[in-house]
Amino acid sequence: MLRSYRFDIICRVAAFLVAIAPVGAQERYREVSIPTRDGQVLAADLYSSDTTVARPTILVQTPYNKNAYRIGVSIPPEAGGRPIPWDSAQYNLVVLDWRGFNGSRDAATSGYDRGLDGYDAVEWIAAQPWSNGRVGTWGPSALGLIQFQTARHAPPHLVCAVPLVKDFKTKYTDFYYGGEYRREHVESLGALGLASPALILSRPTNDAAWAIAERNSDVAEEINVPMLLIGGWYDHYPDDVMRAFADLRTSSSAAVRLRHKLLMGPWMHERVGRVDQGILSYPNAAGAADSLALMFFDRMLRELDNGYDALPAVRYYQMGTDEWRATDDWAHLVAATTTTSLHLHPYGTLETTAPVAGTASTIRYDPRDPSPTFGGARLAPFTAGVVSGPQDQREVVESRTDALTFTTAPLERDLETVGDIAVELTVSSDREDSDIAIRLCDVLPDGRSVLLTQGIHRLRFRNGLTPRDTAAMTPGALERVTVQLQTMAMTWRAGHRLRIIVTSSNYPQYERNLNVSAPLYEGDDTLVATNRLYMGDGIVARVLLRVAGTSRIGDESAERDGVAGGRESSSVTIAGLAPIPARGAVPVELSVAATTHAAIDIVDMLGRVRIVLFDGTLESGPRSLRFDADELPAGAYALRVRTPQATVVRMFTR
Repeated sequence: MLRSYRFDIICRVAAFLVAIAPVGAQERYREVSIPTRDGQVLAADLYSSDTTVARPTILVQTPYNKNAYRIGVSIPPEAGGRPIPWDSAQYNLVVLDWRGFNGSRDAATSGYDRGLDGYDAVEWIAAQPWSNGRVGTWGPSALGLIQFQTARHAPPHLVCAVPLVKDFKTKYTDFYYGGEYRREHVESLGALGLASPALILSRPTNDAAWAIAERNSDVAEEINVPMLLIGGWYDHYPDDVMRAFADLRTSSSAAVRLRHKLLMGPWMHERVGRVDQGILSYPNAAGAADSLALMFFDRMLRELDNGYDALPAVRYYQMGTDEWRATDDWAHLVAATTTTSLHLHPYGTLETTAPVAGTASTIRYDPRDPSPTFGGARLAPFTAGVVSGPQDQREVVESRTDALTFTTAPLERDLETVGDIAVELTVSSDREDSDIAIRLCDVLPDGRSVLLTQGIHRLRFRNGLTPRDTAAMTPGALERVTVQLQTMAMTWRAGHRLRIIVTSSNYPQYERNLNVSAPLYEGDDTLVATNRLYMGDGIVARVLLRVAGTSRIGDESAERDGVAGGRESSSVTIAGLAPIPARGAVPVELSVAATTHAAIDIVDMLGRVRIVLFDGTLESGPRSLRFDADELPAGAYALRVRTPQATVVRMFTR
């Protein structure tokens, strides 16, 4: 099964098909051995149509067996292959087995930094007669991570890198979502030899060990080559790819900081650039990742004046309208959206006004019969019959008695959203711990309820994910919980409906909560939980959307945000924002033209509120506020002032 998976992933992600060659043509390769600084030797294959000509080289470092790439050479895209963005007439290609894997198995060294192997490989390539000394790297997922680990060591002949569907940080949220263990994903990583499930399970809260791991893997400041990051809205970690891009734009070497670019498409983890994604198709996104990557390589490695430098910093796919859009400032784009609430109502509706009378709906959750995972961002290569991506939830999930659905009426006009989506609920349980899981769907006019993204939150972590935040539920007591969903750019078209599915499990993507107060992931006793979801009577139960442009839902009368300088001008302006110090208080000076209500906060690159400065009535005249720089990690942020007239945004970095 493992060999079958590796063959499949190679064929899907890195089949060698040269656009200028006839289908089925084989590229010539030869085995090479690459020495490392500690005396070991790594196995690699060199693909070159003419080794007598010195040319730039693309390096791919893989844990999935370089030999399988030889088989993939002649597999056309319609048979499951997808080309590495590589033109054999202009480039050499080197495919290297990771230390400790496959052909490089004998080089295994416990705890060794594989980024040093990447450095040694780059410099070895640069010294060969078939190389002109210019090397770029490419690869998805684990093949993307190794590129960051290589680039942080700054090999002199590394010119550029293209990491796909991968961040550079190692952190708690890679393995836990809302405090719940990503069981399927982590166990698959373990089977692939890429993680230790036992080690991960030994740190079930976001403790100091995770903080150290995240800090030690934060390589943004060490990157000194331009990068093209590629991600997908249906991927495991779209937020992390976007955050990594923002970190590079603010913290990497000043010489390359503005040369990094980001491409976000409607893609699953293993199907970047493919037409079919789950039950949906995106023909105008097919091949976009490869064509842009090749354009990037041509500019960086061959120094062609091909227009790449003039492209916008971010190109993203607006799902629903199925079109590519672009921006030079994603954070500003998201900060200028309107935060719109859809309130949960009894009998399963989502409406722009909250229900008046108080009521509750019940989920009976039995860990021995959990709500099944069907679709979504899954990594399950060793399980037969698994479906992933956007899938119709009606038969497998919604038909069960342990699922509550809440749906809008058919939309009268398009609803355009950009940014993250959150679901804020008020719940109770008759147990001391349980889960709240959310699936977000686009309900098509034909009735299909298509999954877009999903998330979960463990109730003992409702106050936060660190050990000191953990608190058992008091049976019967009402508590607030927020389930954060991933960032996306999605337009629900007129005639479609927006739906959330609320359950208390989503298994095996996330571990079952056993509904007991015992230490996390210890023991096997289970209890049935009766979890209640409250609505009305002033109780919070809503979906929070970031609505772009003039999109509105029905006859909603919520205040509209605009960007200052647009159709309406704000009565509040930002008169001054001091340079952000490393630590301590930061003064914010405002000028208030007329008494008005204002909501003032600081949002991060994904539009998530990090600090609330003010929410109330501002009297006319000057006004000073302060926030603590210590509350913000390094990155890009927006100071946002929202009034009934408009929204004013001031960007800054920390």
